[in-house]
Amino acid sequence: MSTPAAELRAAADKLAPESDTAPTLTGEYPDLDACYAHILRTTAETCDAVTRHGVTPDETALWLAPALAAARQINAAAPAP
Repeated sequence: MSTPAAELRAAADKLAPESDTAPTLTGEYPDLDACYAHILRTTAETCDAVTRHGVTPDETALWLAPALAAARQINAAAPAP
């Protein structure tokens, strides 16, 4: 079974490669896919931090549910680049 963090990272990888800097819509990375991939990766890192403290992430939590739902749709629909 896949973890929420793994699902989020898989979807992010389908959207855009990981960047050394955080992309912005108004800065040097005006790419919506890169920005959304960054959001998914950041949420995955939050899941990792929660898990390190012995807590299983609540998939219905307000901070996780929308990103996880989007990641699951992306993973189901989009082929890897």
